[in-house]
Amino acid sequence: MQGIVTALLIVAGASAGGSIGVARPPTEGRESPQARCELRGEPRVVGRLAGAQGRTSSAVDARLGETVEVFVEVAGRLDGRRVLFSEDRARGRVSWVDSGCPPAELRWQRVEPTMEHVATEGPNEGSSIYANAVMFGPRHGAWIGYDKLEYSASPVAAADDRWSWTVTDARPSEGRLVRARGEAMAGLGVMRLSVSVTPEGGAARRSAGVEDRRRGGIAEDVFRYTFRSGDDVFGWLTTFFNVPYVFGSAGVGVRSQAERYVGADCADVIVAALRRAGHRDFGYTSVAGLIRQLPRASEPIVVSPAESAAASSDYTPAPGDILAIDYIGATSLPRPWDHVVVLVEDRGPEGEADGVLGPEDQVADTGDARGLRFSALGDQGRVRVLPLRARSK
Repeated sequence: MQGIVTALLIVAGASAGGSIGVARPPTEGRESPQARCELRGEPRVVGRLAGAQGRTSSAVDARLGETVEVFVEVAGRLDGRRVLFSEDRARGRVSWVDSGCPPAELRWQRVEPTMEHVATEGPNEGSSIYANAVMFGPRHGAWIGYDKLEYSASPVAAADDRWSWTVTDARPSEGRLVRARGEAMAGLGVMRLSVSVTPEGGAARRSAGVEDRRRGGIAEDVFRYTFRSGDDVFGWLTTFFNVPYVFGSAGVGVRSQAERYVGADCADVIVAALRRAGHRDFGYTSVAGLIRQLPRASEPIVVSPAESAAASSDYTPAPGDILAIDYIGATSLPRPWDHVVVLVEDRGPEGEADGVLGPEDQVADTGDARGLRFSALGDQGRVRVLPLRARSK
């Protein structure tokens, strides 16, 4: 077989969230007998941070600016010997490309949730929002059971036929989700990948993907990676872009839907960010549970869309503060505290910080089919706000 000429190919274009780089290692050009190559298992997609030492994983967390290397692993035989094919080149792994194996067709896909019910009916009449519990009325919050989340797959053509490649962000395929949060944060969030491998003359084999579900969401062996803006609570909160809002999200500890990045309500997304930022002692809970666990930064403050809190308030807004919200006059919400958001930026009427909690302050909010988003506090209407502050870790 004609040998492979030394090459380094960088592919730019559409990706599972950004730029793709593909490297092919050099081999000597020479005639050689074709190796006997067989696949004996289903492929796995794994990854690690570029430049990091150690093993690959089915889930990788990165900061924006870092690079995630993505690999295919699949058990097989080379000339009758059991091997694990991978371009990782770690100890014990064997390169399909360099072993003289015949060409294989690889097809990559993004695996993404729809942000609300599209093909199926939601459990709450008149609402397409994912929910595990009753929304509104006297039974508000009563458990229904795990909702069935919907997923779709889209091709990553620039990565096709590659056994390894790189990603630098988690930009979703749906443009409206990018536009909703702005270009500066377009690459933050979570993304999943799957691959099918079809060796020449053989049957297609596929990794865990869009069809693979578990109770409460997508299977954990579908490869997942995240990009965040920083290592504090707010930084980890940004990994929850592309995660659907699920009213009454559930699960304990690492089994939580929020912990697994499959769905989160307003309280659980904050607990998940706290846990990722080092507060592992926090258990998943409700808004009321957050109020019990976090120290208060102030007594409750009333904020209206048209006016700021009184300047005499002893509270100075600080980015990262957690704001519990009571919708004044909302009789369909029987709990004392209805919602919770995270303060992103102190902003006054002129667009500059004014040291006063007011309607122009920017908050991170998840509470509908848009998922995690940034908005003005005044968009919540006339509310009673209880500021909470997580201690640094």
